Amino acid sequence: MTHHPDHEVELFKDEGAYQVYVDLPGYDRDDVDLRWHDGRLHVTAEHRTGAGETRVFNRHVSVPRRIDADAISATFGEDVLTVRLPVAEGGSRPGTRIEVGE
Repeated sequence: MTHHPDHEVELFKDEGAYQVYVDLPGYDRDDVDLRWHDGRLHVTAEHRTGAGETRVFNRHVSVPRRIDADAISATFGEDVLTVRLPVAEGGSRPGTRIEVGE
């Protein structure tokens, strides 16, 4: 069963991965271009209608942990794109932690 998001894009964390749900009514699987680049998920969809109009959807999703890019998976069904972003081993937050003083 497909999760139908209440918003255009929803992000959830489950055991060891983030789940991203993107509501794309009126788009087909072939309309979707999905990329992981520079620590962000890039979702672009472009649909051309018979009347010559073009509908474009473009969103970026960031997560606070390192992702195993080779294990990312995605499915599309019932107008919803579902992307699984597995957290990498030792998936601490990227960057250097900075202590905040008084």
